[in-house]
Amino acid sequence: MADLIKEINSLAIFGGMRKKEPLASLTRFLKLADEGTQSQNDLIEAYSEFVNAVYSMRPDADFSGALWDCLRSDDNAYISFTKTNIMRRRTGEEELKISKMMEVAVERELEILTAIGNTSYINLQNMLFYDGYIAQFKTTGIDMKKRYLDMLEALKTVNS
Repeated sequence: MADLIKEINSLAIFGGMRKKEPLASLTRFLKLADEGTQSQNDLIEAYSEFVNAVYSMRPDADFSGALWDCLRSDDNAYISFTKTNIMRRRTGEEELKISKMMEVAVERELEILTAIGNTSYINLQNMLFYDGYIAQFKTTGIDMKKRYLDMLEALKTVNS
């Protein structure tokens, strides 16, 4: 699961999501599990805090849905530039040129978020080495890239 931490930490455009739920508690759990120095009780507690965050965000207990909710409300540079360009287009001003580098980063990070959202409770439970009760969550495998780009297109259409 060290790769999952690296993927979360690699988020730049959507880096603000790392500080918000559900990624904040997931990262705490993964770091504890990766260190291997924490007690089993600490790991179980960190896992339960992550699941609690998912439950608090989504009555359907869908991790990928909770991640989508966080993504949809994320105020990042790309969405800010996109909204600015929508306003400039309406007023006839010259639009800001968003670099190809940033557009590629957005697409790649959305693919990473999709992969993160596909993490199942089984992947995480196996890190606990515990046969007792552990809360479960589901993941519906939302395609973050498609949904986010569709959201941006809808934004452009509504505001043009």
